[in-house]
Amino acid sequence: HVQYRERARARQSSGDMAQSSSSDPVSVRKAMKTYWDKWATYNTESGTSFEMMLLETQSRYEYAKRLSDLDRKEIVSLLPDMKNMEVLELGAGIGRFTGKLARRSKSVLATDFMEKFIHDNQELNGRKHSNVTFAQLDASKIPYPSESFDFVFSNWLLMYLGDNEVHQFAVDSLRILRDGGYLFFRESCFHASGRIVRVDNPSMYRSIKEYQKVFSSVSHTSEDGTTYCYDFVFGGNCQTYILLKNNPSQVFWLWRKRKVVSENGAPKQVEIQRSLDDRMYSDDRMSVYENVIGDGFVTPGGLRAVKNLLSRLTFSPQTVMLDVGCGLGGTLAYMAKEHAQVDITGLELSPNAVQASVLLMNQLKSNKGQVCVSDLTQINLPDGCFDIIFVKDTIGYLGNQSGVLLNFQKWLKPRGQLLVGDYCLGNSPLTDSVAKVLTAEGIQPLDSLVLSQMFHDAGYNPISCENLSAVRMQFIREDLHKLEVAQNISDTSKLVFKTIWEALLQGLETEQLHWTVLVATKPSQ
Repeated sequence: HVQYRERARARQSSGDMAQSSSSDPVSVRKAMKTYWDKWATYNTESGTSFEMMLLETQSRYEYAKRLSDLDRKEIVSLLPDMKNMEVLELGAGIGRFTGKLARRSKSVLATDFMEKFIHDNQELNGRKHSNVTFAQLDASKIPYPSESFDFVFSNWLLMYLGDNEVHQFAVDSLRILRDGGYLFFRESCFHASGRIVRVDNPSMYRSIKEYQKVFSSVSHTSEDGTTYCYDFVFGGNCQTYILLKNNPSQVFWLWRKRKVVSENGAPKQVEIQRSLDDRMYSDDRMSVYENVIGDGFVTPGGLRAVKNLLSRLTFSPQTVMLDVGCGLGGTLAYMAKEHAQVDITGLELSPNAVQASVLLMNQLKSNKGQVCVSDLTQINLPDGCFDIIFVKDTIGYLGNQSGVLLNFQKWLKPRGQLLVGDYCLGNSPLTDSVAKVLTAEGIQPLDSLVLSQMFHDAGYNPISCENLSAVRMQFIREDLHKLEVAQNISDTSKLVFKTIWEALLQGLETEQLHWTVLVATKPSQ
């Protein structure tokens, strides 16, 4: 995993260098205009622009059309209900999404800074959709009045803006949205997505963390003194590009404009994400995870612990699996590499962790392993879509476990399996030292009998409950030894983890805690 962090650091450095060498907005705009003038004249054998917009070679029309159709279907499926919304589409290009947006909304203003693309879009969508208007516009300078739109949509736009321009885009789009309005964008992160080699490519392939930082930190104060910011709704990487191109680095975000109500000026969802990134997934802790526990894992035992739990589940060809609290992507990577027949999706709230997962999956070049960024208590997944839901070291961090278990039951197919492994309260009362660590780490262990009853109340049957404290204790002891001899970890980080793991070990040894695994099945009817 150290290699992945170095890649991220290298990308961060190259991004900073690229921006410092082209910080002049005029130079940035000139470079982008020259680039797109060239691509606007790109002729394809099919006579269409599918290949050009997807940066595919001229002879791959059928592939590009399939990719375009599936990609559009996926992106549109991610959008909220837009029935009565006025939409601003920025960087509309030739109109791949304009018609789709028009059919779902009250009106669409489709814009692009290339005159030829506006003309092509009008030819494609102008006659079909009377609720669409067109305008030539540079998205680095959005001129519209405050609170003019309900939805701002862009696709592959921000990678053609400089860093300062992306920040200004975030501010402007927040300003022009009405209260409760949405912003959606999708970008290529880390590297290019097309097959065509471009020696003069000025695109900026930023990291997930960079986009998250910009949009989670901007604010706008209206004329009446009300301050607004973006609340994170959900995000993730695009399944179509994973499936067809083994590329997990096509990433989307959905944000919503909200009034600032908290003292630090951030919505609750953003506050939780920052807390996770600053604590559980900080650089210091990531160093321990990488050097002690192993690539992609954050709790003692790493891959061995995961294999131990997976052996309790039944897999079949075409199994669809959800990894809840997927962390740094270790389980995703293992399943994609060793169990290619399993279609696995990870769910995680921390942007830092999701970035690590995407970088890990990037190395594998697999067509499996989608990652969704969302709060488990708020995401709305389709009913009956998973054969297995895997929840390791996560349920103890959640509130409303009963509601979460009910959601799992809805998301499972008939006879689908749910595995939950976590700390539960043991037979002895918690000592101050153990309770202090649990509180500091945000772990809220339940009594295993209470948790089993929650499973029963949610409709699972049968339910098995197993105490694996001895196994967890062995993993903790082994990782404590690795921590002691590790060379690339600071003394401060060693002390932090030594304190945490020794307290948890003490809790297990004295039966203040049990590490419990529950495996349950959704009834066939």
